[in-house]
Amino acid sequence: MTFNKIQFNFPQILAGAAVAFVLVLPTCHAEQAHSQSAPGAWQFGSEIDVLPYATGGYYASAFAGQNGWRYRGVATRANIPSFMVADGFRDKRTDAYAVLVDRFFGAKRQNLEGFWIGGGGEFWRNRIRTESAPDYANYSNFILTAGGGYVWKFSRHFYLNPWAGAHFVAGGSRNVQVSGKSYEQRVFTPEASVKIGFTF
Repeated sequence: MTFNKIQFNFPQILAGAAVAFVLVLPTCHAEQAHSQSAPGAWQFGSEIDVLPYATGGYYASAFAGQNGWRYRGVATRANIPSFMVADGFRDKRTDAYAVLVDRFFGAKRQNLEGFWIGGGGEFWRNRIRTESAPDYANYSNFILTAGGGYVWKFSRHFYLNPWAGAHFVAGGSRNVQVSGKSYEQRVFTPEASVKIGFTF
């Protein structure tokens, strides 16, 4: 089992982070004081999750928030690292589409800052193949997900969002036939990462 997919993409991730830091740094100095949103005002933005890009995938999201509540839509692709795939199988890929709701807590919740917890539903489209055969097997799952994190705004428009969560298979295929072998989809999948966010 190897970590080649993650290691191969880290230089690209670091380079992108360095460029983003250089672009954002002037904004940070120009906006040292955070502007608080008026009570009841809607906020809109987007996030990028580091983890899917580190595996050679992508992540796209958009959100709207009001009064400490945030509503998110996500579309993402991840190539699953080999240490999370059963022996005898390889090249597992998951395309996920999610609708999620988060609740913020604390003094800055109106500005969608600080600690949050959330959950929602996801639809996963998966593909996988065996170590010895070139053909993929495709299957799908319905997922219930829950998690939490902390939003730290370092300027008016940009923030970091470290988070952790768990995904539970609620429906779809779990035992999949792949080129004559049986692959079992895990019921529980943990996840942790860091997101870079932007608010308008």
